[in-house]
Amino acid sequence: MGPLFFAWRRRWCPAHLILFLALLTGCGENFNKDIETVRAAHTITDDSNDELARQIAGARGKVEWIGSRFEKYADNEYIVGVTARIERYTRAGAKRLVELQFINNRQTQQVAFEQVLIDGRPQDLIGGALNLLLLQLE
Repeated sequence: MGPLFFAWRRRWCPAHLILFLALLTGCGENFNKDIETVRAAHTITDDSNDELARQIAGARGKVEWIGSRFEKYADNEYIVGVTARIERYTRAGAKRLVELQFINNRQTQQVAFEQVLIDGRPQDLIGGALNLLLLQLE
């Protein structure tokens, strides 16, 4: 048995390819519609959530939207978490990370604000608003 035999054995048959593609397409859930719904909603202010996130980011920052399942709502298949990850740089050059977390209920078609994290620390509503205001002044 030469090298040709082993090379032939390593080939993928069509059944392997079909199985691989089926597994690949089922790997991740698509949250694009949830992200777009949350971005367009007016949850916290009169501005859309997308406009709010861009205002917080400012001229030096960037916003990334991420959809996922929140562990807190693992028992409800209709609730999807959407996070606006905002990297903001102060005038002094310090990097701050702000995360606005929302939920989108696919069944009731409602969007709600969940919480804000600043540099990984959860904030209550008043403290979070005050810290965001202070970030604007930095």
